[in-house]
Amino acid sequence: MKFTPKEILLKNGKTVLLRHVEVADAPRVIDFVQGFVYEAEYVPLVKGEFNPTLEEEEAILRSYVERDTCLFLVAEYEGKIVGNINVEGHKRKILEHTALFGMGMWKEWEGVGLGTAILNAAIAWAKANPTLEMLWLQVYENNQVGRALYRKAGFVEHGMTPKFFKQNGQYHNEVLMHLFVS
Repeated sequence: MKFTPKEILLKNGKTVLLRHVEVADAPRVIDFVQGFVYEAEYVPLVKGEFNPTLEEEEAILRSYVERDTCLFLVAEYEGKIVGNINVEGHKRKILEHTALFGMGMWKEWEGVGLGTAILNAAIAWAKANPTLEMLWLQVYENNQVGRALYRKAGFVEHGMTPKFFKQNGQYHNEVLMHLFVS
């Protein structure tokens, strides 16, 4: 299902372009993710773990472009990717009505409305998708900002897995959240 690109004016006065990723974006997506992921407090990856080849990333992005229950949006400012959100519909028939999503952005773009904008765009897309009925996500229990953002968008917490993440020798609980979109 297609996504119509849109420009979004943020609280900092800057306008970002929100659009669906293209396979040709693979090098820029790799650079973007490697640039923010290891500085982000609540991303379950360790340094060097996200290191796909160009061909591997192109295959991943191609899947998002070709599958009707997948969406990968990038937020661009002056041609640079500053944020993203991906919605991955399940491939199994019995679970195809569900989709897992995740999002990220450069630290300097936090608190200006980018997270809300890309989250709301993905939710609107999912609501218009004839197959999807539920979005779900995993979030660190102590990520209060993220949890508040998801609750504000209508997500409901439905469970917690203790000690799910082990990062730098510390355990973190995982909170599961969902939103029905149909």
